[in-house]
Amino acid sequence: MSDEMRPSFRVAVFVLLRDGDGRILLHQRAGTNFLSGYYDFPSGHVEFGESFIEAAAREVAEEACLEVNPSDLELVYLGINNLDQSYINVIFEATKWQGTPKIGEPHKCTDLRFFAVDDLPEKCSLAVRTLAQQNFSFNGAGTYIDTAAYEALMGEPFSMKG
Repeated sequence: MSDEMRPSFRVAVFVLLRDGDGRILLHQRAGTNFLSGYYDFPSGHVEFGESFIEAAAREVAEEACLEVNPSDLELVYLGINNLDQSYINVIFEATKWQGTPKIGEPHKCTDLRFFAVDDLPEKCSLAVRTLAQQNFSFNGAGTYIDTAAYEALMGEPFSMKG
């Protein structure tokens, strides 16, 4: 296979944080060119030299001001999104952390709170909808999401605009 035909991926990590009542922590994205106004898990890109789990713990600290021990993060989802760019999406779950959730990046987030899984906001990100479609139960199966799958799951056309 030629180098032009080999896939090249960016990696995004997400963290599903559950409180003692089983509710999940979501933040409302803002100031981004992708899904601005939608609720999402604390998330971000893996930086050079980081492992997936290190990036996940860092993103929780940056976005929600919580400290999560990497050993308390459990891998619950691995999938590929092939939309405008190819992404590997890695989702971890944690039920233990230290601190009180608060917005750590107000230029990227306008709301941060826990939601019952049966009472999620209408506008949720692709990562949240993917897990919600699986009833937040994890069977180890990942997904491949292209534009058609995105549009079916999100109920709207794919667009990079907010």
